[in-house]
Amino acid sequence: MIVDAIPRGCERALDVGCGTGALTRRLKHLVPHVTGIDRDERSIRLARAHPGATGVRYLQADFLTASFEPASLDLVTSIASLHHMDARAAVRRMSDLLRPGGVLAVVGLARASWPAELAAVIPAAAGTQLHQAVSAVRRRRAAGRPAAAYQPPVVWPPPLTYRDMRLLATDTLAGVRYRHHLYWRYSLVWTKP
Repeated sequence: MIVDAIPRGCERALDVGCGTGALTRRLKHLVPHVTGIDRDERSIRLARAHPGATGVRYLQADFLTASFEPASLDLVTSIASLHHMDARAAVRRMSDLLRPGGVLAVVGLARASWPAELAAVIPAAAGTQLHQAVSAVRRRRAAGRPAAAYQPPVVWPPPLTYRDMRLLATDTLAGVRYRHHLYWRYSLVWTKP
């Protein structure tokens, strides 16, 4: 979804909450100037050390207070990071950094509000159980191998519900495309007028 959202002629991209840099490295093949920002020092250190990180700029900083030029970016992305910060302030800041025609693409985490979203929670819970079972099998098979990759900080449960996030997005980003996904995820794609 993120790659499909890259606007034509995209020159500058920012990945907010980039973690160890997986998305930034993928974006680098498609966008000439890519920056990743994350507060977690170890994540940024690992991102910079990755062999595929050549040409990607990494910043260890708080996105909400870091210095960026307004209306200077063609693409702002964020995967599973909005729930680590004030989501409303972050969405506003992301939109301010985009030039006209720029795209904001977010995959975020939200929690269900009971009982209104029960129909969405049941498949998510079943999928999570299946994922955990498969992961447990993989861990048992990997016993004796080197330790797993670094896992960045986790915030659970997310502070906002799907409904909260949908309302926040539609209030802040006129014309946003909001979608609800499995595994407590949602996506936002918005093009700045």
